[in-house]
Amino acid sequence: MKFLNLYNTYPIEVEDADGIYLIDKNGNKYLDAVSGLGVNLLGYNHPEINKVLSENHPFLHLSSLYLSDIKEEVAGTLCEFTGMDNVFFSNSGTESVEGAIKFAWKTNPGKIISFTNSFHGRTSGALSLSHKFIQQQFPRIDVEIEFLPWNNPEKVANADANIIIFEPIQGAGGVIQGSQPFFDALKEQQKKGAILIADEIQAGLGRTGKFLAVEHYGIKPDIITLAKGLGGGIPLGAILMDKGIAENITTGDHGTTMGGNILALKLAKVVLTETRKLLPHINELSLYIDKKFIPSFENKGMSVRKKGLFIGFDVDDAVKLKNYVFQDKVIVNTPGKNTIRLLPPLIIKKEEVDNLFNTILRHI
Repeated sequence: MKFLNLYNTYPIEVEDADGIYLIDKNGNKYLDAVSGLGVNLLGYNHPEINKVLSENHPFLHLSSLYLSDIKEEVAGTLCEFTGMDNVFFSNSGTESVEGAIKFAWKTNPGKIISFTNSFHGRTSGALSLSHKFIQQQFPRIDVEIEFLPWNNPEKVANADANIIIFEPIQGAGGVIQGSQPFFDALKEQQKKGAILIADEIQAGLGRTGKFLAVEHYGIKPDIITLAKGLGGGIPLGAILMDKGIAENITTGDHGTTMGGNILALKLAKVVLTETRKLLPHINELSLYIDKKFIPSFENKGMSVRKKGLFIGFDVDDAVKLKNYVFQDKVIVNTPGKNTIRLLPPLIIKKEEVDNLFNTILRHI
């Protein structure tokens, strides 16, 4: 095999897909509750995505040497949806984090705070701020970094910080939420001058029932990172910032060759429009899950961590459960040996939610 495979892959060859289903070469349909690791927010074979892909595209790439209407339009929509002032486009989540670190540093260089169990990416800067990779023997950026305990308001309140990066809900960490006092402590640090970077790469774009997860906690960061589903399946990331950050960035401080790719931006228009329309649907399904399925988990002595359609829970052997439900043609994700994570497409229907949770509960 010439391809260097660094993942534990599912034992199917996907040939087709539709809605929330992957279809293998034998015609078997699998309910996909992973969404390409949170990318396929609108599922597969979405008509509005297909419409854009079928159009004539005289050019797919121009580079950052040219301005374009679509770049300004998508940036404007993101600012409208979030209350931020400026946007810089990248290719991925980890690149968005790299840019966010640099942009924050230009305004307030110094000690960076991250949190235990965090995941921000795999490139050097993002890796340096990811507690999940603290044991990996790769080089780190040469700045002072401290990992504080997640969801500890007192530690945050007493911290000495120039920059703080956090996930509103820790995704790779197992869908771990923070408490309101924790986020209040972050806001107090912001008032004292710390730059807050909210990593919304997994929790953002409607996943939790609001466009941004930070909206649940009444916090407005200085910088927000987005990626994953933003480009509708084409690589696209974004760094959103307030004008206090943007005014300190000058030509040459940062750059990208492919960031803001024209096709990705055209698809982003669709994603932003459709995900916002889906917010009532996401919240309705969230309540439906709370009422119909959470009591069944509780009866088994289990606690489900959930915000909207961002769902996690712990079992004795996550891989074993993943394999059991896979035999029933349901695909789930295991970010840890004891943790199941569910990231279904936001278009999932009630009957598909029933199938997903009934299958899981049958094997617990």
